[in-house]
Parts: sequence; C-alpha cells; structure tokens
Amino acid sequence: MFKGDQQLEKEITDIQDILQTSEGAHVLYYVEEPAPYIDNAVSYIVAGIEQGDRILFVENERLYPKILKRVGELVSEEQLKNIHYVNNFTFYWRNGNFHPPTILAYFFDSVSPFVEEELTFRTWGHIEWRDEMEITKDIKEYESAVNQLIPHIKAISVCAYDASRVSGALREVLLDCHGFLMTDDGISCISKKIE
Repeated sequence: MFKGDQQLEKEITDIQDILQTSEGAHVLYYVEEPAPYIDNAVSYIVAGIEQGDRILFVENERLYPKILKRVGELVSEEQLKNIHYVNNFTFYWRNGNFHPPTILAYFFDSVSPFVEEELTFRTWGHIEWRDEMEITKDIKEYESAVNQLIPHIKAISVCAYDASRVSGALREVLLDCHGFLMTDDGISCISKKIE
C-alpha cells in the first residue's frame, strides 16, 4: 500500500460497516490532484476485492492503465477478474451527449447481473466533459436518479469529479445528491439541510 492508503482504507472500511445496516452509500469524490486520486482508486478497488465485491469501474483511458497496474501488484490475476472496466466517455457520452436516461439505462444494464445474482458490488465513475459544456442540469438529473437507485442496489457508488471543472453551482448540486464527500485526503458524511 502507499502512504495514506491505510487511512483511506480504514475510512472505506468504516463506510462498509455502515452498509451492514444501511441501504448503500453514494459518495462524491471531489478530486484535487491525480496522484492521490490514483492512490484512492487503488485502495477502493483492493478493499472491494478483498471483501469479495465486483467492481464496476468507469474511468478514462489515460488513468485506468496506471490504476490497473497498481491494483495488479496487490491482488491475484483471478481477483482482477472482479473488475469490470468501462471507458468513461463510452459510459457517459454513449450517444454523443450526456443524456441521463441513456446513462441510467447503461448503468442499470451494467449492474443488473450483480443484482440478479445477489453479488455484492461497488461502483466508481469518473465524470468528465468538454470545457464548453454547461451540464449542471443534466448532472443533477443523473445524480438524483442514482441517489434514489442506491438503496435498491445496496452498493457503495463513488462519483468522481475534477474540482477544477466544478462550478460553485454544480458543487452545491453534487453535495445535495450525495451522502458522503470524499477528497484526496479522506471521507466524511455530508450534513443535509433540514427544511
């Protein structure tokens, strides 16, 4: 493991303990730097594999080989088969646009074999978009729907967003749609406003 991995692994284990009595966890990962992001992704995958989870891992093709190489140094070849990788642009931009109903259908198709076979699983999705795009409304629709789905699929689902790309308005939307906030340094519960 790498520096800081034990702390994150402990925090991920704490979330897993919460899951023993709850209905799943929807985690917003606010990514600041690539190196700790890779460390955290590796810890998340390895912790899941050690627990027997299947992992739906949605990542870009720049980072995935680096993450997979590190995971491969820590788990067996057989355990690597528990990782189900999808390129994030294929996943989120399937029809050339960020269309929440299409993404949700693809998400459900991707996890339904785990649900049907009653396998434990976790997901990790790195959401990216082109600079000129304004997609706050679409992301809100997607994340709200995933947040409603989580109790039914009983999984930990991490949604990673690059902090430099997230406007103040989008950050508020994301915080409202998730139960946990993960940063490069740790994980905490998001306090919800009572109305």
